[in-house]
Amino acid sequence: MRIRRRRERLLWCFIFLLTIFGARLGAQGQELPAPEAWTALNQGDAARAAGLFREALERSPRNPILHFGAGWAAYALGRNDSAIASLKKALELDASFLQAATMLGTVAYANSDLDLAIRSMEKAAALAPRDPRIRQQLDQWKKESALHARFDERPGVRFRVLFEGAEQQALGARVQQVLESSYWTIGKTLNSYPAETLMVVLYTNKQFQDVTRAPAWAGGEFDGRIRLAVGGAMRTPAALDRVVRHELVHAVIQHVAPRNVPTWVNEGLASVLESADKTWVRQVLARTTEVFPLEDLTEGFGHLEGREAVVAYAESAVAAQLLTERLGPNLGVFLQMVGGGHTVDQALSTLNVRPESFYAEWRKRVGAE
Repeated sequence: MRIRRRRERLLWCFIFLLTIFGARLGAQGQELPAPEAWTALNQGDAARAAGLFREALERSPRNPILHFGAGWAAYALGRNDSAIASLKKALELDASFLQAATMLGTVAYANSDLDLAIRSMEKAAALAPRDPRIRQQLDQWKKESALHARFDERPGVRFRVLFEGAEQQALGARVQQVLESSYWTIGKTLNSYPAETLMVVLYTNKQFQDVTRAPAWAGGEFDGRIRLAVGGAMRTPAALDRVVRHELVHAVIQHVAPRNVPTWVNEGLASVLESADKTWVRQVLARTTEVFPLEDLTEGFGHLEGREAVVAYAESAVAAQLLTERLGPNLGVFLQMVGGGHTVDQALSTLNVRPESFYAEWRKRVGAE
């Protein structure tokens, strides 16, 4: 029911790292190499930053700061493997590079490599033993690692399903079956079939809250791996199936467009493709007297209370249903364009859908007119 956006994962890291990084260089009387690349990165133009860092590295291939910047840009573009390689190189060239160690931990975690994330953050903690944020993050990852070490696993080509004990074995089998069958239908709709093996973790409700810190209303989360709260799931298996498909949609969208996708598009498509039954959307909108403008639903729903979140999901589902109707087989192309930096309006216009007509129909369907 919830995707942890890349921007959320980058926020604390960007502010913290760049502040300390700048202070470090200032104390040494140095200036940032390739300043235009850093400016582009700060402005959110990761593609331009990546190109500028690449050009600078051709001139200075042993500059750890440039490898750090290249890793940061690659991560912002969703190229985790490339980011990890660049950050490892930065640390190889400068073993005391605190910011590279911290960033490597962040990227490794996003890439479902918890062991590398912990090793990197342990190095960062050794370099900055008094920093409480590093220690807190390290402790949280170690607790998660210890929890997962107790789990059993159903391995597969496309999905690795982790679950705890015999009581969840049947759930693990059901989840894997739903994932395998949904992989093809969702992939066909979004024109994308991720090749990477995706980790899926089944938690008790308490474990889920402890690990994800998600809002109380969330039953699942995607943050590079699918996390599911399955307490009582066998009493409502159809509801579990919907959550599984919902989070799988997030994973496929992440593969198509690792960045820039508004939450209303992401959550809306997940809500539309999770089940053919949209009765809940009509019921929610019939009961509400307040409509959120779509521009207010671009950055995530985690701050919303339960009732407000349900309305946001319903409105997003209406918008996503409209996207599927207007775009048809071009829905995957639309996501690629948005992920590549086009605005929603630009992508719609390019694909011969008038934005003003799209929004007018959305307002009509949600009862805003």
